[in-house]
Amino acid sequence: MTVKLIAADMDGTLLDSNKNLSPYLFDLVKKLKEKDIKFAIASGRQYFNLLENFEDIKGDLVYISDNGSIVYDNGQSIYVDEINTEEVKKALNDVRQGEGIYPILCGVESAYVENDNEVFLENARMYFAKLEMVEDLMDVLDKDKICKLSVFDKVDAENNAFKLLEKYNKDLMVCLSGHNWVDLMNPGVNKGEAIKILQENYNISYDETMAFGDYLNDYEMMQSCKYSYAMDNAHPRLKEICNYRAKSNDDDGVVHAIKEYFEL
Repeated sequence: MTVKLIAADMDGTLLDSNKNLSPYLFDLVKKLKEKDIKFAIASGRQYFNLLENFEDIKGDLVYISDNGSIVYDNGQSIYVDEINTEEVKKALNDVRQGEGIYPILCGVESAYVENDNEVFLENARMYFAKLEMVEDLMDVLDKDKICKLSVFDKVDAENNAFKLLEKYNKDLMVCLSGHNWVDLMNPGVNKGEAIKILQENYNISYDETMAFGDYLNDYEMMQSCKYSYAMDNAHPRLKEICNYRAKSNDDDGVVHAIKEYFEL
């Protein structure tokens, strides 16, 4: 049974440590498209940010953005999961009281911030191409379809912001998505569920799906496919559940593994 869908994370997976894509990736995507193989970018990043990164081949890709909250295909959002706003309000108030942590509300039209800390904004702009400064994030909840609350931690999200926010796991899903990032979404929203939506839409099975990732927000995505590849630089807990290992993001691991599998 041949692979018909490939999904890959961005940071720590497709992007090397200098935040550069492989020079061979675009040609590889085109070759896969000729074989009717869909290639999905599955990221915590904003859709508009992904478009900027893949400008030359943007029409050849499927996009799973905001950690599975929004799925785009052919320029249209085919799935949007709006977050529970009452729980977001509570979490926002906690974040505002925290030290060195900053909230971002992620919507379909834009992402929104209320703090102008330079370190925070510099990091936010790496992931959000559309970023709007507002006086009060609470006012945004009625303005846009909000799918995710992202929280930037200047030091160590796993031991600071995540511990502050994990109490919301009853009503929201609190996900450690990077060394400095925590994401809060509706329960059941993740990259794996987004993969299942694509599988159902295109009649593609678990056995016909391949995925690459490096961090814990890729966990469910790895469980949604037979050909699950943890990058050599991946979090130890992700490596435990994956069926295969790819070279590191700095060694062109995704491109190398795909070429090896398809003998390209």
